[in-house]
Amino acid sequence: MGTLLAIFCENKQRFFKCANKVELKPDGVRRIRASSYRYCLGANFFYIPAEQDGLEEGDRVCWVRDRELYSLEALNKAYASGDIHFSDVRIGNTYTKRNQESDGKFVEVERFIGQELYEQLQKNPEALPNVSKGDFEGLCAELFVRRGFEVDLFRETKDGGIDFLAVKNEDIDPLIVAVQCKQPDQRDGKPRKALGRPVVQQIYGAAKAWDLHGAVAISGSTYSREAADFAKNKPEEIRLHDAHDVLDWIQKYRWNKGE
Repeated sequence: MGTLLAIFCENKQRFFKCANKVELKPDGVRRIRASSYRYCLGANFFYIPAEQDGLEEGDRVCWVRDRELYSLEALNKAYASGDIHFSDVRIGNTYTKRNQESDGKFVEVERFIGQELYEQLQKNPEALPNVSKGDFEGLCAELFVRRGFEVDLFRETKDGGIDFLAVKNEDIDPLIVAVQCKQPDQRDGKPRKALGRPVVQQIYGAAKAWDLHGAVAISGSTYSREAADFAKNKPEEIRLHDAHDVLDWIQKYRWNKGE
């Protein structure tokens, strides 16, 4: 009889009609991932909830694929009576720790950086200024995973000011922030340059444009006074972290057991 595509509302504990399934380009996937419909994504496909009575803005919904019952009525009846569990149906994205764009698709990766680099920095924190820009971005992304976030690492050269989205599931809605990591250029015989106000303004503006909960800037060095003053005036919207914070995180957050 085929496959039934449905939408499950977690807070209402009911299944609803799925209006359509459409394939999105990476930018479209990220826009949905940064919204309350993020769990209606499966790879590059968006399972669109139908406009219907009972579903409201802010409901926590995800897609479901069922090959057994074939109707919403039967699915809801079986679920209400305890005769069906999510082990019996295929359910949409619920928790993936590390996502990265590759060839226009999103793949789950095992690590954003190697364990060897992580351990080297634990033993020799003074080596942080020598970490390349690419490895610094991967390090920051991995640290956010270690701090309990899901991370979606953007493709290089096409981030619009965002290096990755960091998502933490809360009791009501996911907390989603835009993160930009900068390892300033090296200078002969001098510390790396402080990060300036334009970079901080860029990630702040990107988070606003995406309608996210806030922005985070991470510097492998320090910040200029102008950058610090800009963030100080917007404490609920942007946070700054410098090299000292990164080194503290490296010491505090280890690999999870079993990883």
